[in-house]
Amino acid sequence: MIGWYALLVLAAVSNAAANALMKVGMQHTPEEFGILPMVKHYLTSWPIIVGVVLFGLNVLAYTQALAKLSLSVAYPIMVSLTGLVVISFSVFFFKETISWIQWLGFALIIGGVICVAK
Repeated sequence: MIGWYALLVLAAVSNAAANALMKVGMQHTPEEFGILPMVKHYLTSWPIIVGVVLFGLNVLAYTQALAKLSLSVAYPIMVSLTGLVVISFSVFFFKETISWIQWLGFALIIGGVICVAK
């Protein structure tokens, strides 16, 4: 059973890291507007490419975890873990400020997930 939860943690961490890399990749967007400059940027930006690969890893790990865990438990755990990692990236790497009301909201989400997972 622990192995299935480990896959869920892997899914959450890879999802969060992918989101952070997407943010990094989009900080230097081309000046030109249009579909072709956007596609070129996506195909030549290493953070975006690695982010897409990590999204793929997320899907693989999450679907494997779903093979044995109930969706009503797995999804809230994955989303809340992803949120925790994303908030950590936001504070430490992007120097974003998280307000006390955001922290409170996140604490309520974690409390709800604990109730759901029992």
